[in-house]
Amino acid sequence: MLVKGVDPDVYRRAKAAAALEGIPMGRAVSEALEKWIADEKANEVGREHGRNVDFVRSHWSELERHKGKALVVSGGKLQGVLGSCDDACTFAARFEIALTFLVDDFPGVSEIEIGPDLEMQRRMQAKRARPEG
Repeated sequence: MLVKGVDPDVYRRAKAAAALEGIPMGRAVSEALEKWIADEKANEVGREHGRNVDFVRSHWSELERHKGKALVVSGGKLQGVLGSCDDACTFAARFEIALTFLVDDFPGVSEIEIGPDLEMQRRMQAKRARPEG
């Protein structure tokens, strides 16, 4: 494998760092590429979450007609309107990244729950609603 366009100074410093760590240059490059891929994946998750939140904000007047329903937003668009949190969580699992929330009042950023957090919130609400005894 040949990689063109690598800055010679960066290559020399990387080679020296790999030598100090006692690892072959190929392993150092592979680890650096793996880290880069992971960082890009984390950045994509953040971008996708932002797109989904922006969709909710900009389409709230349309979404609020689903009051009492659980919505799933993914890919910057509404993917599903479901009757329960459980159904919404099950449906959302088919997407790599999804925003799931109950339609009530306009959600603030801190009120929008993602994935398992919605389930935890639902359980806490159910616990508070039970009569003591």
